[in-house]
Amino acid sequence: MGYLKNDDYDDLPEDDGEAFAKLEAISRDRLYKEERDRDGDLPWECILSYMNEITALADQFEVTEISYDAQPEGHYSHEFARFTRAVDYRLAQIRVRMSRRNTRNSVAITGPVREKIQHHLERLKEEVKAADIADKRKNALLDRIADFEAELTKRRVNLAAVMTVIALVSSVIHDNAETLIESRKIVQAISALFGAAKNAEDEATTRLPAPEPFKALQDLRTAEPPKQNFAAFDSELDDEMPF
Repeated sequence: MGYLKNDDYDDLPEDDGEAFAKLEAISRDRLYKEERDRDGDLPWECILSYMNEITALADQFEVTEISYDAQPEGHYSHEFARFTRAVDYRLAQIRVRMSRRNTRNSVAITGPVREKIQHHLERLKEEVKAADIADKRKNALLDRIADFEAELTKRRVNLAAVMTVIALVSSVIHDNAETLIESRKIVQAISALFGAAKNAEDEATTRLPAPEPFKALQDLRTAEPPKQNFAAFDSELDDEMPF
């Protein structure tokens, strides 16, 4: 019996590594919430459940070199520590890949650009609130704009999330073109700002100089220690002696 529930498997990321990372975090968090013994240790049965579950996930998502010993020779806490180190090692690699992919699919928005976008959003909300459309559609549109604003507060804005909201907003605008007259232009202006920001970021990245290769370090284990000129050192001391 593991720690994951059926609902935990809903809406998993498409990437196998990301899916593994998401499920592992849930399972470990629930493990750590288990009641500990008088020595402050987690019960071995709980640790086994966690390690068995994570090993199964690793096999499913092809995360290599994750295994455990159900009957360790020493104290079981040592086996748990070894297992979690192996898992953390793979998670670090997965997070690096995630970070690089997220950078490609997102853009950093500067303060002035963010202010311009927010200004357009305020204009858009004003027109939506004043529009002669059903309250249900109006509220749904305002909710999508709120999602847009929430994404805009992040350090890097996910372009896929932004384009999804823009597409939904544009669909409502298209169906209500007679009352949402300026909204189409506002959405186009927002899209243009995001596009310009991403283009500028990509161009800046391509202009960066190639990193210099790492220089070889001297192997201090085999290098001979520098020779000291003790005669010169003694001579200097003699010159400075007051007696």
